Amino acid sequence: MAGMMNEAVTLRPLCVGDAAEMAVVLSHPVLYRYTGGQPPSEADLKRLYVIQNRGGPADRSEMRLNDIVTVGDDQQAVGFVQATLPADQRSAEISWVIGRPWQGLGYAGRAALLLTDDLRTRGVEQIIAHFHPDHEASQRIAERLGMTESDVVVDGETRWTGFLV
Repeated sequence: MAGMMNEAVTLRPLCVGDAAEMAVVLSHPVLYRYTGGQPPSEADLKRLYVIQNRGGPADRSEMRLNDIVTVGDDQQAVGFVQATLPADQRSAEISWVIGRPWQGLGYAGRAALLLTDDLRTRGVEQIIAHFHPDHEASQRIAERLGMTESDVVVDGETRWTGFLV
């Protein structure tokens, strides 16, 4: 397991072949405390990753970015980040998940910064995230990204927004 914060954090595009490694990364039940559900199987992830590798709906009404978060020289997978951009690509809905053994090491914050840097180069102006109001780690990451909490609640999750300038 990776454990040093000075290890390089990188993002790489998700591929179907990541399913086995990510099934391990996403296997801890505590990851689903706020979102519900249960750890996915490797077969579940393979099916999902086939869909996610399409990059968005056929009508091109939106684009989806799905990246694996890796650490260290061996590029060990520790989580993922995602962004969904409408056709005009001026805003993006973002999310991040880091596997339980790697939480608290700064990887989620660094990965979210890398994602927003990529979005900025694509011309995205606004970022949006939704997460449970009790999820303090996600609140800290959102604040680090310059996001602020709104009064909007969708399916029990608070909307946070920020601008990429």
